[in-house]
Amino acid sequence: MRGDPVRADGADGEGTLWRRPAMACVGVAAAAMAYAHLAAIGSVDPMTELTSRYALFGPSGWAMAVAAIALAVSCVWTAYGLTRVDPARVLLVAAALGLLLTAVFPTDAPPGVTSGGGEVHRWAAAVVLTALPCAGRLLGRRFGEPALSLAAGLSVAALVAFLAARPGSPVAEIVGGSGYHGLLERLALLADTAVVFLAARCADGRDAPARAARPLGASFEAGPVLLEREMKPTGQ
Repeated sequence: MRGDPVRADGADGEGTLWRRPAMACVGVAAAAMAYAHLAAIGSVDPMTELTSRYALFGPSGWAMAVAAIALAVSCVWTAYGLTRVDPARVLLVAAALGLLLTAVFPTDAPPGVTSGGGEVHRWAAAVVLTALPCAGRLLGRRFGEPALSLAAGLSVAALVAFLAARPGSPVAEIVGGSGYHGLLERLALLADTAVVFLAARCADGRDAPARAARPLGASFEAGPVLLEREMKPTGQ
């Protein structure tokens, strides 16, 4: 019996082409984020300040920009490595655009100051933090990847906790969120990074159109049969 040519080629050849670069970009992003945290020790409190503050401190700012761009490239590469997962592709591209905007438009420096660029940064970050777990959930269910579904669930849980603890939230004072809302944001970002990495593993052509897997001769064999059915009088 002949094997499925799409699955065989996708898993070994084309699948590797899509998976490895996307996963490597996530590795670059993780390394850059780790460097940003190390470079800003003493300048940014990871428990109470958001990751966008790293953009205001020289080397850590460049590292976070590299991390955002690398994650964006991974999202786009993964999106185009998926064949028919249209909703997830849209979400991944939206997340990539949001990541690029967060790199181009840094956050506002002093507390309480609001600028146009700062607003773009905040809304772009909101798109990233919501689009990635949704994409992970869709891909986890479609491809039967429990690890991806788990990462998406953890991302949602961390995001909800972060929004509840962030200053300005109605329950921030009750839960004492001012002391750890920065940590919760980092946990959400870590979960989203895991989502992108695990989603890249799905970009292997496993969801290719069924007609591509049909042997070439099957189309010629089916043609006369279909033509005969069309020409056959009704009721015979």
